[in-house]
Amino acid sequence: MKVDLNELANSYEVVPVSLSDPFKSLVAEPSTMEVLRFIPIIAFIALIIAAVWRQGKKFPIKAIGDLTKDNKQD
Repeated sequence: MKVDLNELANSYEVVPVSLSDPFKSLVAEPSTMEVLRFIPIIAFIALIIAAVWRQGKKFPIKAIGDLTKDNKQD
């Protein structure tokens, strides 16, 4: 069985995605679209919180406080 690549390529329609509105091609209710619009913002805030939390585990604030007490005793 032979497959014509040109015919196969022409049979698919490619819809460009807009960077300003990536959910434009989805068919959904307007209220759902309002919720989807905030997903990237919520994800970015979650990444910042996770990064601060992870750094807080590596370098606890208490250790910095102990260093200042040691400097006063010298």
